[in-house]
Amino acid sequence: MIWTTPRIGLFAGPQGVRSYDLRTRRPLASATELSTVLEPLRGSKARLEVVLSDAHCRYLVMTRPEGIRSREELSAAVRNRFHAAFGDTQSWQLSYAASPFNGLDFVAGVDEIRLRDLQDQARAAQLALVSVRPHWVAWARHFRRQTRRGAHWIVVPDTEWLSLGYIVNGRCQQARALRLGAHTASLADLLARERAFVEDADPGAAVWLAGGHLQAPASQLGAAVTQTSPEALWGLAEART
Repeated sequence: MIWTTPRIGLFAGPQGVRSYDLRTRRPLASATELSTVLEPLRGSKARLEVVLSDAHCRYLVMTRPEGIRSREELSAAVRNRFHAAFGDTQSWQLSYAASPFNGLDFVAGVDEIRLRDLQDQARAAQLALVSVRPHWVAWARHFRRQTRRGAHWIVVPDTEWLSLGYIVNGRCQQARALRLGAHTASLADLLARERAFVEDADPGAAVWLAGGHLQAPASQLGAAVTQTSPEALWGLAEART
């Protein structure tokens, strides 16, 4: 018999945790608490690949200041810009994607307390936490083949949050996580508002909609819409147009 190390995908949100077997491509346990989901895996040395709800993440795209000469200077500029947008940077672990051929830098912040809790619980259960990805970032990577050419919106509903990002030829031009309320505008209106922040935004840019509970007819958006189920992120379902 050949023994293989389990690969487990986790979606960790404020209202619960869902787990998936990434080798057999099937759903596993769901629970309110992370500890309940991890308990059956205790001691298995499973490799955990976590997607963190956008309730615990923040995004921005910043124009790189002129005169940046080192990674340290860029890191300081990123922190300053993130602080201006969201306040105290001590509560967030920041990562960014910078290209020498592009003046825009994508920045993601992850709630430090939530991240440490994931790390501590995985360690206590003797599990290997191999990756933690923000929800919108995970979908952007999932769709990266389809968004290498042309203009696209990636829209990710996430319980009480909605994350939107605008991609042109594989590079992010705009990204934002929005808290939804009872009087939140329609997706068509939200996209129209976001276009105002993007220079030369294509009004007919294709829309990739991740998640099944948000309906967005192409006739309302004026663009081609491809929608997936949440499970498609784990290889359990296909996209539908």
